[in-house]
Amino acid sequence: MNVSLTMKSGNVKVGKIPVSTSDEKTCPKECPLNGTDCYARFGPLKMHWAKVSAGKRGLDRWSLFCKAVSRFPAGQKWRHNQAGDLPKDGRRSKVDRIHRSKLKQLTDASAGKRGWTYTHYDPTDAHNRKAIADANSVGGLTINLSADSLPEADSYHALGIAPVVCILPKDAPNRGNRTPAGIPIVVCPAQTTETVSCEQCMLCEKRDRKTIVGFKAHGTASKRLSQRVSACE
Repeated sequence: MNVSLTMKSGNVKVGKIPVSTSDEKTCPKECPLNGTDCYARFGPLKMHWAKVSAGKRGLDRWSLFCKAVSRFPAGQKWRHNQAGDLPKDGRRSKVDRIHRSKLKQLTDASAGKRGWTYTHYDPTDAHNRKAIADANSVGGLTINLSADSLPEADSYHALGIAPVVCILPKDAPNRGNRTPAGIPIVVCPAQTTETVSCEQCMLCEKRDRKTIVGFKAHGTASKRLSQRVSACE
């Protein structure tokens, strides 16, 4: 796998903090957006992700990436994977599985920092569930479970291993959203307030939050994403 580390993000919505990008091969086949409507396949990020995936940018040694993360100062805010997902275990299985030892390398490197990321690996698989739970128990890199519908957000929340995020239709209200089970959904503040960035908000970094963070469908594929989410409700 190939992974790139940018020490100061140029995305105003993220803020001027380190961000990483993992190659497209890390994305699990279970992700319904894989190869279709993933936001990283459009806009300015598309070109960067393509070069990382082709090995033209970034590091091809996971250990070097983890070493760079370990050098962050204590309390450093950072986002892992503006595109891509967690390292993949290449062994054959019914669902794609997280490479547990590589993930441990990263969480150990990020201990004492304030990192966060998102994953589409299936958390109902026992292997993935343990890998995610173990990683979140270390502290320093919060892994959010990415749900693609509100019912799925409820089922992921019930696992109790990680905070949850979900996609919302682009016309969803800014306030008052809840899952079918009644769990409050906070729309990403960077989407509702022009002056707020991830660096300022850090809601996705909070491992013990009780709310689900909702991201309104946006960008080139927003109409199709909205239709997909609405059909699952």
